[in-house]
Amino acid sequence: MAPDRVGLRRLRTARRSVGALPALLLLGHAVCFLGNPFRAGAPGARESSSSDSTTPGMEFASAERQELLADMERHWSVLEERLKNDIYPEVVEDPYFNVNMRGLLERYLVASNYEVREALLRLEATAKWRKEWNVLDYYRTGAASQLFSEESNPGAEMYFSDSLLLDKEGRPYCAGRLKFANPENMHPWHHLRAGALVFELMATKVASLGKGAGSYILDIGAVKQVGNVSGTAGHERTYNEARNPYYAAGAGSKDAPSKEILEELGSLDNGFAVLKAAITILNRHYPGIVGRVFYLNSDMVFWGAFKIFSRWIADRGSIDFKFLGPAGWREEPVSKLLEYYESDQLFEEWGGSGPKLNGDEFMQRAIERYEMEAQEQELVGVS
Repeated sequence: MAPDRVGLRRLRTARRSVGALPALLLLGHAVCFLGNPFRAGAPGARESSSSDSTTPGMEFASAERQELLADMERHWSVLEERLKNDIYPEVVEDPYFNVNMRGLLERYLVASNYEVREALLRLEATAKWRKEWNVLDYYRTGAASQLFSEESNPGAEMYFSDSLLLDKEGRPYCAGRLKFANPENMHPWHHLRAGALVFELMATKVASLGKGAGSYILDIGAVKQVGNVSGTAGHERTYNEARNPYYAAGAGSKDAPSKEILEELGSLDNGFAVLKAAITILNRHYPGIVGRVFYLNSDMVFWGAFKIFSRWIADRGSIDFKFLGPAGWREEPVSKLLEYYESDQLFEEWGGSGPKLNGDEFMQRAIERYEMEAQEQELVGVS
């Protein structure tokens, strides 16, 4: 069904609103899984229980699915050998392919509508992408600090990270404060590189815990202070992407990490191009990592943009979305989060008794944890 005229006006407003561009980027991360079963319903779709849509392995409980999974495992052993000997020798040390391999095969089968051949093709494409993108560098000591930093990775403009907390089922979640991202200073490739680190390390964490997909809480409300960790926005200012010097200088093409990556993702010359690239990466290479998304304190522009996207995505999927906040047009109050997270596992600013977000300090704590875990892994490798 085509969007109605009111919806089109909302989308045009969203496109003109420079402050909405980072919001649309995140919206693309969470919503536009076009072309696979991980598509989301519109706001107000049936709310699943705290364990149904994200319980690991439930899709493979039947004897028929177990046989399908066994067939997938046999074919994977052949593909793995070919990757190891030719396409991607690093597969033997890549955590993505070694931490809970069964869970990975399950996720790719679900994302491929239980077609073994399609799932294998997707796994091979992911291996090739991981080589081109140099994903293993994310596990290096110093990588997180470098990629979040404006000094060492100009234009990163990060606003989300691992929360370092868990939901009631023991599954991890990411936390974000959108208004720390500055569209006037966002370098398309540097931002994408840093953002992929968060999802990569979250994917490994989800696999390691083996309790099902994680979740994402994004606060879209205003922030009173300027960011100190990565994002440089704040003070409730209005930002204009047209002033972005990286787009003006052609960074969307000339700063691409490789010719192959540029061919796959295209030239990132504006916020919508970055959105499309993020959609492509998450759609192709991280299926089934996030099962639930909460948007807090969103404005009408973001909400309207979501409405448009949800009209274009007709069928229901395994990601649940909720808009929480005080305004009547939002679905429910922020206190709804306490149904999914224990109070001590929820940030104080979001109604919990856990640690404070404290501006963007939550990201600094995540960076420190990323670095500590990287050091521990390097010590294990040496021993």
